[in-house]
Amino acid sequence: MYTVLLPVDETEPRVQAQLDAILSRPGVPDEIAVHVLYVRKELEFADTDVQIGEIKFDYEDVDQLPETVSTALESCRDAGVETHVHSATGSPPPAILDVAEQVGVDELVLGSRKQSPVGKVIFGSVTQAVILDSDRPVTVVSAAEN
Repeated sequence: MYTVLLPVDETEPRVQAQLDAILSRPGVPDEIAVHVLYVRKELEFADTDVQIGEIKFDYEDVDQLPETVSTALESCRDAGVETHVHSATGSPPPAILDVAEQVGVDELVLGSRKQSPVGKVIFGSVTQAVILDSDRPVTVVSAAEN
């Protein structure tokens, strides 16, 4: 089984571009599993959050997470793809890399913002940090957003 980590934020077009990139691959749904991850920044605490640096797996109450998590979960499950949801609290790049390591994913699929031709030379800070520090393949997809 080929496993993919899908870190999502609150930007619907970006998450949809990530889903399109994953679900259009050969071998879907039988040979792929998707791990959806939402990372809350350190200042976004709630009673249901885990401690900084800890990762909570298979988050049962998806309603407490952004709508994009539900969208990703439903899209993957509708396609017949084995799907798991995770949430973490902390700085996004290290949390993404920690989950990738703990789950043992084969690849990360990140979304990036639409950028000008000059801006395409430099990714966003989260994307750039993950690319530079990951020991796994990282696919970056872009969405048509403003």
